[in-house]
Amino acid sequence: MLKLWLGLAPTADSSALFRDHKSFGMNLKRPSELYKHLRVSKRHILGKSHDDVVTSLPKDKDAPELESRLQFHKQFMIRAQNNRVGLGSRKEVQDIDILKSFIRQDENDKYKIHAMSLEMQNEWLDIGDFYIPLALKWRTLIHDWSPALLKFYLNAFQMTLPDQSNLVRWGKGTEKTCYICGKAVGTAKHLLVGCKVLLDSGQYSHRHDRVLEIIRFVREGTRAIKSNVKPYSILKAASDWTIMMDTYEKQYKIPEDICASASRPDIFLYSRILKRVVMMELTVPWETNIPKRPYHQGQ
Repeated sequence: MLKLWLGLAPTADSSALFRDHKSFGMNLKRPSELYKHLRVSKRHILGKSHDDVVTSLPKDKDAPELESRLQFHKQFMIRAQNNRVGLGSRKEVQDIDILKSFIRQDENDKYKIHAMSLEMQNEWLDIGDFYIPLALKWRTLIHDWSPALLKFYLNAFQMTLPDQSNLVRWGKGTEKTCYICGKAVGTAKHLLVGCKVLLDSGQYSHRHDRVLEIIRFVREGTRAIKSNVKPYSILKAASDWTIMMDTYEKQYKIPEDICASASRPDIFLYSRILKRVVMMELTVPWETNIPKRPYHQGQ
């Protein structure tokens, strides 16, 4: 029912619903996992009782292992800093929360092992080292994302979009060749980043430019939103920064007194007071191509 409600393809791996955000999932909880949490909470509360009859009640079969892991964690791991809040900012964690995190970790490990056995729906395992997953919070799902966008996102990561290749695989189509170029197999990857006809027609440039448009800067005559956090920025060293963006519809030219070049970085900033320029390149690749794109952009 959850797959039907979210629009996931029938063949999609249902673990996408229950994996945590770091594993490109929705972080929902299976009833079996919630049951384990309740059992651990119950056992933890009863274990602190002063009544010998209560403390002598039979333990769950996995209780000794969890308690052993808890002791190891408290002895060697709990004082380690495992986030970016800074030294000395460690937050005290209750034992019960640590035990629940062990259960969550074990469930995620099961999902990863299962994904390794899949032929297509395991691409998220390869991109986890260099791609920051989206945190799909309920506020985002309810107010920001449309049902169609969520459906596309989940199926895209599971490689279960209804492209021509999958339609043939599911018995709902007969031709898997790309209907635009007529040469390559019509997979989602080909249609989104690899079709020569779409590239030459500017479709990929259009998507690239839309990303540029949502990069917000302080417009001339307006002020930036005030924030208590004031990180260092070279932009604060001058007030005459000029920003130029290169899009498919509108190109710019670098002033000749700054640099005699026909190149046009996606974003070009310069300050005559500081005599400095800042160049930025934007890339919107297929996720598995992210490690290679900085090299190609530099070329």
